[in-house]
Amino acid sequence: MWHVLLTVFLFFVLAGPAQAGQREDIFRQAKGATALIVAINDANRSLSLGSGFFVDADGLLVTNAHVIEESTRLYVYVRDQEVYRAPDVVAVDPDLDLAALRIQDAKVDPLALAMDHPPEGAEVIAVGYPRVTDILQMGFTLHGTIVPGMVSGLAQGRSRKNGQGAVFIQTTGLLNFGNSGGPLVRTDSGEVAGMVVTTVPYLERAKDRSGVAIASVTMKSGISYSIPAPRIRQWLASRHLSARPSPLGHTQRLFAPVAEPEVSRSFATGHLLQTMAMVLHGDSDLLKLAVEHFHAAAEARPDAPWIARNLGLAYASLEQWDKAMHAYNMAMTLAPDDPDLLTEAAQAWQRAGKAEDAVALYRAALRQSPVSRRTYINLGNLLWDLGRLEEAAQEFRQALVVDPASGVAAYNLGLALEAKGRRGEAIAVWESFLARAGSSAGDESVHSKLQEGVSRLKTAIPVDLAGRLKTDSSE
Repeated sequence: MWHVLLTVFLFFVLAGPAQAGQREDIFRQAKGATALIVAINDANRSLSLGSGFFVDADGLLVTNAHVIEESTRLYVYVRDQEVYRAPDVVAVDPDLDLAALRIQDAKVDPLALAMDHPPEGAEVIAVGYPRVTDILQMGFTLHGTIVPGMVSGLAQGRSRKNGQGAVFIQTTGLLNFGNSGGPLVRTDSGEVAGMVVTTVPYLERAKDRSGVAIASVTMKSGISYSIPAPRIRQWLASRHLSARPSPLGHTQRLFAPVAEPEVSRSFATGHLLQTMAMVLHGDSDLLKLAVEHFHAAAEARPDAPWIARNLGLAYASLEQWDKAMHAYNMAMTLAPDDPDLLTEAAQAWQRAGKAEDAVALYRAALRQSPVSRRTYINLGNLLWDLGRLEEAAQEFRQALVVDPASGVAAYNLGLALEAKGRRGEAIAVWESFLARAGSSAGDESVHSKLQEGVSRLKTAIPVDLAGRLKTDSSE
């Protein structure tokens, strides 16, 4: 009898710490495998922020389709420390609201997709980046958030586009915008039970002290729905995408821990704030926060040119040219042969009124990369401003050689030729470009300008030649 009691006692004494340790491992791995996804639409200057999670060791990341739809640029922030630009979009299904991305270099321990639906009452955690904008504006660095919840059961719903019948996992737990695409993880096994897809909002009438209704406020109900893991598995298999995670607790790490994580987190936070600021019309408050995080990163890593470069870009966006030039000087000392860095620095010198220094930097950039359309166009515009029209025309012409599809280069070259009195050559350049590009001449506004220019020159109507175009928006 005493042996039985002793065995039971030891079981409870030892099981408690073991279970706590397993729970900690589950939380840590779930956060490490969950990424922030920033989708930017440059056409309407908007951005969408959501979550996603890795499901195999080869960088396969799944999320909601609505997180990345209509985007022209994507950034993925992994482990709150690494920034990946333009991940491969492997598959998108707007009806099932599923998407898969691939990041080849992301060495992350993936999560396992459950084979079956979770039972009612199962404890789960939703991992993701809810309200990340508000969190960053409070001065915190980038970090994921875990929200505990409980499975209420399965609910019959409809697919997003076609209205086909579909099963969803209903959970309770206060989720927010930004949780979309993140994993719903079981706390007993560490498996992914589903992908968070939507929460239920409701309108609450706000009243004054006398009880008179004055407004309606959107509130969170604490009820959410997730796409079940079996459906995600089936969808991946139908596209010949396999989820091959390492078993929880038996993961063999093939990579060393990220060095200086706090430094990397400061840089990633600054990069995210800077990205958001530039999309949102150069929001100065976000840029100032970005500067603070870049400074924190630069103090710890004064040998990192990418930190100094982004600091310079942030100061340039704030039009603080002396500080921008100082940061760019630090970056160029560390990376003197980086053509993109030299081009960005040249733009800062140009805006600061140091034209000849800017010309020298543009030419240095072109020596390193003689195929940069952007640099040729920027240099051409600067030479024009300096009254060196012949040199400007040469740079625009070279930009057109590098990229024959650049309507900006063609238009500015025609203007330079017109300013030199060579209207026939200008007409020839514009007509040749229009004939070659047809109706697909890039930006519609540039296409219209080219057509108007031809018409104007053929009718010999005088024009103000100040209407040159800046660098093409895409590079």
